[in-house]
Amino acid sequence: MWSVVNSGKKSAKENMDRDEKFLQELKPDDFPILHFYDFEKPSATFGVFMKPELFLTKTHGLDLAKRPTGGGMLFHLWDLTFSVLIPKNHYGYSDDVMKNYKFINELVLQAVEPFVTLSVPDLLVIEAPPKDEACRHFCFAKPTKYDVMIGGKKIAGSAQRRKKNGFLHQGSISIIAPDFDFLKTLFKEKNLVVEAMKDFTYILTDQDLEKSKQALRDSLQKVICQV
Repeated sequence: MWSVVNSGKKSAKENMDRDEKFLQELKPDDFPILHFYDFEKPSATFGVFMKPELFLTKTHGLDLAKRPTGGGMLFHLWDLTFSVLIPKNHYGYSDDVMKNYKFINELVLQAVEPFVTLSVPDLLVIEAPPKDEACRHFCFAKPTKYDVMIGGKKIAGSAQRRKKNGFLHQGSISIIAPDFDFLKTLFKEKNLVVEAMKDFTYILTDQDLEKSKQALRDSLQKVICQV
């Protein structure tokens, strides 16, 4: 049995704080948690070890928050965000962090598959080098092992944090086309991040974002809560 939580729209910090609280309070024998949330304004989150000031010169009103997980920066303007918490004694938990990524992202793959018509989703096994050093720090500019891919493009990225009581998996599924012109205005110096995002970001649909989000939530819940 799963606990499903839908927090609705909150600030970026509130969303990240809630995920961290879930992880802190998770007990080894608890039910796993599927947490859906959204952002009350255009937002971006960044991994616990990233320093966005090294790359961004302007934020143009973006609500920025540090995630309790690692990984690169994510722009929450055209995606569906969710988190999964797996307690220590659940069969989906492993001390091998890559097995945890594979376990969750195989479920995400199943959830997005009904929305894809021209190709078959798979998990990335062999990583390509980044286009430049800055690309390492932006989630959809650098596909990493076990990301969900479609035709060589990334549709779902993730970051995790594992503790002795379980692990937190934070995920993002790309839905509509990013505003690449807007992204170009954010960077303090020339780099290949936006070019890489153009090359690697899979565009799921050109339909209504909110309706597409809900359809993906329903599919994720159906798939994940069966395990």
